[in-house]
Amino acid sequence: MMKFEDLASSRRGILKVGAAMFGALTAPGLIGRAMAQDNVIKFGGSLPLTGTYEKVARIYRDGYDFWSKTVGGEISIGGKTYKTAWTIYDDENNASRVAQLTEKLISDERVACLVGAYGTDTVLAQGAIAKRHGYALIQAGAASARIDQEIGGETCFTLVGSARNYYKSSIDYLASLNPKPQTLGMVVMDDPVYHEHAAGIKERCEAHGINIVVEEVVPMTAQDFRPVALKFKRAGEVDIIVSPAWDLICIKMVQELSTIGVQPKAFVGGHLTTNPVVKQTLAAKIREMIGVTLWMPTLQFQDPHFESPKAFADKFTQTYGYAPTYHAAMAYSIPLLYELALKNADPSDPFNQAALKQKLLSLQTETVWGPIAFSPKGRIQRETMPVIQWLGDDPSATVVFPEQFAQAKGIYPKAAW
Repeated sequence: MMKFEDLASSRRGILKVGAAMFGALTAPGLIGRAMAQDNVIKFGGSLPLTGTYEKVARIYRDGYDFWSKTVGGEISIGGKTYKTAWTIYDDENNASRVAQLTEKLISDERVACLVGAYGTDTVLAQGAIAKRHGYALIQAGAASARIDQEIGGETCFTLVGSARNYYKSSIDYLASLNPKPQTLGMVVMDDPVYHEHAAGIKERCEAHGINIVVEEVVPMTAQDFRPVALKFKRAGEVDIIVSPAWDLICIKMVQELSTIGVQPKAFVGGHLTTNPVVKQTLAAKIREMIGVTLWMPTLQFQDPHFESPKAFADKFTQTYGYAPTYHAAMAYSIPLLYELALKNADPSDPFNQAALKQKLLSLQTETVWGPIAFSPKGRIQRETMPVIQWLGDDPSATVVFPEQFAQAKGIYPKAAW
């Protein structure tokens, strides 16, 4: 079985993975012959395995590993069986380093299939190198419209919907309640993708007549959120507070708001409230928090290898000791898409990148991630995200909107922290 193992103790060490065990990969420059002789297909990419995003990066890494375990370390390509092998580098969330590592993966490692980095700038850096070499890139770590504009379709295929649409469904849900919330405040991390999130929120607030009374832009490096919380306190009663950011920002906002007695009727904690660290840290304070999620194991989808997302989640949990977040479902689906696109490849040139990109553009399938078809810009054609609320004495993430996915009726206003 494939496993991951640190090969160096330094932050610039790499993680290499293989279908059966760690071992030396084929020598640089010989991969074409090695594929023909040894029937090995190489997958490769980089993730921020150290630093701020290391926890989510390791979920992506486990998702890749889980796919390899699921297929038994081999797949059929053009009527021939190939063993799978992986190289995943630690890019430290540095765009320049991502570019260097991607060049190495293509020119030296001679990977056949690139998997995406995490974050807009890093995916763009990766995509620029892939584009120069004519490679396809499937990614699920950047939702920004810049991906479509700069590398979409001709190079990049994106498994997440547009960043602008992330929080629209949460505002639509809250606006449907009676009495309807009248005011909203939000904290916006100062990065293009989070400004896109905010733009979508503002668009839906305008459509529903909800007044935005606080919009606080915060540097990405911010550590102290007490000044932000105090601005919400000075604003008086705010019906909805939205933190359209990652899990640690959600945690800090709840801690600061609850400490100084700010009690919104609804708190939207972002798109990563299902990450285990949120519930572990906030404990009872997560009760009745709202979030959005790209995926839940309760959704009803089918997959070439699993009968349902729940079957996928159960096996993943058994394998890694924690329940998969949507990142795991996305990461698992990336090599699965390569598997499907390459299955009927031309045996005389199975890894032709131009042919691979055309197959991805025409692909229509369903995985545990849901229905997958790409627009001409390589973006998954999906606009709505389920809205969840943490319900119950031992709060669990429960879908409350849209109606066709809802597992329970939501609670508004939320209980006090």
